[in-house]
Amino acid sequence: MTIICATATRLDACITRASAGFNRLIGIAILRIVIGIAGVQFYVSDYVHREFLWGPNSYNSLTDASHQLRRGQFSLYFLDDSNVWFNVVFHLGLAAAIGFTIFGGRWLTLVHAVMLWSIYLRNQDILEGGDNLARILMLFMAFTVSNAYFAPGAKQRRVMLESESVQRPVIPLLHNAAATAMLVQIATVYFVAGYLKATGEIWTNGTAMYYISRIHQFSMFAWYPQAMNNAYLGWAVNYFTIIVEIAVPFVIWSKRATIRKLVTVSLEGMHVGIMVFMGLAAFGLIMIGADSMILTDHDYQTLTGHVRRVTASILGRLGRSFDPPIAPTGTPPMTPSPTEPRRTRPTPEQVGV
Repeated sequence: MTIICATATRLDACITRASAGFNRLIGIAILRIVIGIAGVQFYVSDYVHREFLWGPNSYNSLTDASHQLRRGQFSLYFLDDSNVWFNVVFHLGLAAAIGFTIFGGRWLTLVHAVMLWSIYLRNQDILEGGDNLARILMLFMAFTVSNAYFAPGAKQRRVMLESESVQRPVIPLLHNAAATAMLVQIATVYFVAGYLKATGEIWTNGTAMYYISRIHQFSMFAWYPQAMNNAYLGWAVNYFTIIVEIAVPFVIWSKRATIRKLVTVSLEGMHVGIMVFMGLAAFGLIMIGADSMILTDHDYQTLTGHVRRVTASILGRLGRSFDPPIAPTGTPPMTPSPTEPRRTRPTPEQVGV
């Protein structure tokens, strides 16, 4: 009986803490914007070739594409084989992606998730891999407050959330539970990726980046394979990737904010490199959005304060450097120094006249 009471007390304390406020509002807002931009980019980048890639007369026919679906999967593009229906669904999806990026909110999140899921499953040949994580995160994001920052009316919305934490504690509880589920998913993805790399031969011997850079489809610059041909640089990039990815599950809930910030910046730099050097723009954007969830709201606030102080210091120094010299308005009268005797005009007797 004592064990049951102690367990119930701890569970009640956990629920109370989870419903006390909204966690990671800034990270979820950044994730919303980045996933939205990735969705818009996915629609716009091949807009001219949309009928060839996703239309009813695509090289990947509706019949062939439907055979690739697993049980429980669906796509709105399969409901009709007319060109009008395709264009309606496609442009509604583009509008939902733009609206989700700007406004956020639960309903737009659901609409964008359905539209994004539909176009992903219409043609899976052109996906880059980040779509799997995006679909999972979008489902959980529908239960969170994704527009508390960087959205119209965000400031007023945060004031309302403070009162809702007291009046309706189930809302912050649902938000925090969904945010935790998203973090668990992100941690799992990174840990599994790092573990598979750490147990893979080409990653442990330092040659993985050498072989990756020689895949023609994933090499945007001619000097990129040449750079990875350097054994020391390739080895450093290999082990840097493994260490950072395996560290993610341990730093997400760590109390050491500095390490958490360092790992997050490293991950985002890694994915920027993937976008630039390998051309995987959609994948890189989705992963950068996921990385933004690692930092807490307090981490972002301290980073913002530090950036503001540094920016103000730099602007202050530049302002002093470019200030023109002030021209004198007039010549002040010369006054004798207190320690110097006053000089008077000599008399005729003094000069002997």
